[in-house]
Amino acid sequence: MVFCLSAMLNLVVPQLDRAGSFAPALFGIALMIAGFVVLGSRQTAVRAVLVYGAGLATMTAFLLPGVGVDSSATLATVTALSSMAVPSLLVAVADRRSLPVVALTSFVPMLVLAVVVTAPSGRAPFVAVAVVGGWIAMTFAGLWLARSVRRADTGVERLREGYAAERRSTETEAELRYGARMLHDTVLATLTVIAHSGVGVRPGALREQAAADSALLAQLRTAGTLAAPLPVRAESAELPESLDSPESLAEHPPSELHAEVETWCAARDFSVTWYGPARLAATSAQLDALTRAVIQCLENVRRHSGETVAEITVSEDEALVRVVVTDTGTGFERALVPAGRLGLAESVEARIAAVGGVARVFSSPGRGTTVLLEVPR
Repeated sequence: MVFCLSAMLNLVVPQLDRAGSFAPALFGIALMIAGFVVLGSRQTAVRAVLVYGAGLATMTAFLLPGVGVDSSATLATVTALSSMAVPSLLVAVADRRSLPVVALTSFVPMLVLAVVVTAPSGRAPFVAVAVVGGWIAMTFAGLWLARSVRRADTGVERLREGYAAERRSTETEAELRYGARMLHDTVLATLTVIAHSGVGVRPGALREQAAADSALLAQLRTAGTLAAPLPVRAESAELPESLDSPESLAEHPPSELHAEVETWCAARDFSVTWYGPARLAATSAQLDALTRAVIQCLENVRRHSGETVAEITVSEDEALVRVVVTDTGTGFERALVPAGRLGLAESVEARIAAVGGVARVFSSPGRGTTVLLEVPR
């Protein structure tokens, strides 16, 4: 387009008095410019052929009576069209492996026309050298561009493959971690209770828990995955009077967090004192994560602290939902917890982190433990 516009201006501006005689050539150049504008949209090869035909017609227009190449401006216009504007089409079809054949086939007619048109001026040899140089330069430019595009496409495809592999790896790791949490919170917890002769758990509750674990293992055996979150049980459970007033409970029934925790406590003779609202403004995924994390905290209290009571404080503001689990048991030193233990690291901290939240543990030997769980609203 730049070469065509330059040729048009070079033809008209120095010879305004002859602009009428150049009308066919100017119309041909205008057609070429229009073709360049829409060249890359679709059917590039067909459009390139049409633009090439317009270029041949424009060159032929200089052979019409009364036109002639009798000035340096006209000679420069013919040279620019034949050696730069028309061969620049080779860049548009650079992705074709037949580019060298296309270049040679289209070069010969243009060279012949350029020599014939400029022969009367005596400058035909110089024009021929310019045409040969221009077509060779544009051919190599097209080959270089095609190679660069292929290399870029290869790089993009490798990036796609790498991204897909990383995504699969991340999904697999997330699934494995989810499975580890679920097995820790269910099957391993049940086996631990059985290993301790069921101390602290009612026989009926232990049987129900074992049946649920059996269903979980069946899902793992048949589906091969635990990626789909298990539904949160919603058995009804009475809440302590300290949770909220009866009027408030009537207007806002207890959330699944309270129901699940109370069901868990009832099966293990564990006592929880609640503080804060009964309902939480959290998504189902966040509520599930909070519920399972709180139950794991209480399980840690029951197993390791020597206590059978704990306090749970629920609060929320415009940005966060908070749940605090506190006990006055033996406490522990976090740095001394073995790295392979999943209870705190996976079932609490990683589970809350998976829904965009954070879990903080405050504890020291002989001073009890407080676990702060926060998730964004």
